[in-house]
Amino acid sequence: MAGNLLLGGGLTAALAAMGICFAQRIPSARLVKVTALISAGLITAASLLLWILIFENDFSVEYVAAYSSTTMPAIYKVSAFWAGQQGSFLLWLLIHALTGAVLTFRRTSAAALGIYFLLQSVLVFLVLAKSPFAEHPAQVFEGVGLNPLLQDFWMAIHPPIIFVGYALLAVPFALSLGTLLTEAASQSWLEEARKWTLLAWSFLGAGIFIGGYWAYKVLGWGGYWGWDPVENSSLVPWLLAAVLLHMINLARKKSAVLAQAHVAATFTYALVIYGTFLTRSGVLGDFSVHSFAGSNIGMAIALANALVLIGGLTIILIKAKALPQGELYKSYSDASFIVLLSCLLIIFIATIVWIGMSMPLLSQMFGEAAAVDSDFYIKSTTPIALTLAALMIYTFAKFARMISLGGKVAHVGFLLMLAAIVISSRGETITQELQPQAKASIAGHEVIYEGQVFQEDETQKFYVYTVDGEAVRALTKLHGNGTDAAREPAILKSLSGDVYIAPHAPTIESVQELMLTKGVFAMDGELGYTFNDAQIDYDDNGNPIQATAVITITDGDLEEVIHPMIVVTPDGGSSKSLEVFNKRRRVRLTGISGDLEKARIELLPTYERLSSMPVTATISTKPYIWLLWLSVAAICLGTLIAIKRK
Repeated sequence: MAGNLLLGGGLTAALAAMGICFAQRIPSARLVKVTALISAGLITAASLLLWILIFENDFSVEYVAAYSSTTMPAIYKVSAFWAGQQGSFLLWLLIHALTGAVLTFRRTSAAALGIYFLLQSVLVFLVLAKSPFAEHPAQVFEGVGLNPLLQDFWMAIHPPIIFVGYALLAVPFALSLGTLLTEAASQSWLEEARKWTLLAWSFLGAGIFIGGYWAYKVLGWGGYWGWDPVENSSLVPWLLAAVLLHMINLARKKSAVLAQAHVAATFTYALVIYGTFLTRSGVLGDFSVHSFAGSNIGMAIALANALVLIGGLTIILIKAKALPQGELYKSYSDASFIVLLSCLLIIFIATIVWIGMSMPLLSQMFGEAAAVDSDFYIKSTTPIALTLAALMIYTFAKFARMISLGGKVAHVGFLLMLAAIVISSRGETITQELQPQAKASIAGHEVIYEGQVFQEDETQKFYVYTVDGEAVRALTKLHGNGTDAAREPAILKSLSGDVYIAPHAPTIESVQELMLTKGVFAMDGELGYTFNDAQIDYDDNGNPIQATAVITITDGDLEEVIHPMIVVTPDGGSSKSLEVFNKRRRVRLTGISGDLEKARIELLPTYERLSSMPVTATISTKPYIWLLWLSVAAICLGTLIAIKRK
């Protein structure tokens, strides 16, 4: 496959760039730039090829068949690129390669570039180990498509933003090890590392929070953070990147902190790889709604993780004696002590989260795999987080003049975030059955359930509510057979907070199934059905694409002929229901026998009946939840402002 050849070329160029950098103390800058650009160009070409295959619906490629379909909107065809394990690795590699090309145009040391292109080569190996260009073992003519839960704008942009953060964290790691290999005591790498770490921290934080907003907006359980192991796998390196930022800033003033800065750089990037191992090795398959299925790539990622962590720590230990020594702080009231203590508290939180997310792996070593619940995280991290907040307030009160504008904005945003989490959690939650058109007073709000509204093409429906006189709708996306695929809540937003309504799927007991035999009359108690004929249509290759039945329905006086249809899909088939006899019945064709002698139909409740059914909903209030989203924006904005500071 051309994609694998392009990736192979990208690997060769990356290895060449690495070799040039390591072979000479001062290698040819032009040659390094050329090889880096070739590698980035070939990897970009491979990425563009995958997008072309997706948009051309080339289902001979297994990845395209698994994550795209002919009916998907363009925005989700774009995001299908990174929807699966193989594509997300290619996205990571693409960002890493483009960043590497940029680094060659900056004053980056040869040793640091050598480390960076070594990491790039490892990433190419991982992509090739489970290639997105692998051919499909069977011939298919329609793709499965993107999971309905992922067909959302916020989830479309969440993964690439996360992977920008992951890729950019390789830069301070490479700068750190490159300096250790050449001039261990040098502080020259710190300013460049600070800028890249700030950028990486901002992107990774934005990606994490966008994922939280998606969970709040889409999943329907009313929370923005579930302490899911996959969520935590991004949180831990973000926390350690915050430690790295503070160590870099402190090391610029106190050379004795250089050792801590080097250690932080290594652990931060190592935990990026470790989180990737957990989510893609299958270890979390039974414990996370986000985890990828297990595959043979898990061992390769574990080896890459060992290379980064053990390799980085080994170099630090070898160079430890060459690193500057001295006091880290003069007294307990010194700003340096407060910063170091705050970083220690962040490390404690990161360690607790790491233990929790790793529990399925750790427990598996001694018996049956198990996971911790959210109470473990909340009870263990809350006292530390409150202590950290108190330290931050004290630091602002005493050392405000020493903190840059960007630092002030980001730290105020962090304090506001902690306050918003506490305030928004003080809302009420009630689960109640709601009758159509009946008023209900819930948590201080007047709620009226108006009923269900179905979209004409039956791809989605809405539960309509009036809350305090304003209409809101909860969306439910539907599978081809009419069953619920994904549910989104109804949210009424106001300055005082959100009213959050998550309807439960109604229990429908009136679905009746009839098996019809050609030419034989059958009754459902009120109407009669006769299966007259059936037809299966095939494509040019002899594969079935749809089946159509001809059924006559009568009430004794009148007759109505319908032509229900099943469209063949990768997961079986989909069929739309048909309303008959002035909407007295709704009929869906669910199967036709191979000899065309039998047909199976479902008799469904009418839309009018569904709309008049009571629905149970969980209704929550989220006081001043908008403060949380504002705080997130402040954190990211402050971080970006801080990049410009010298």
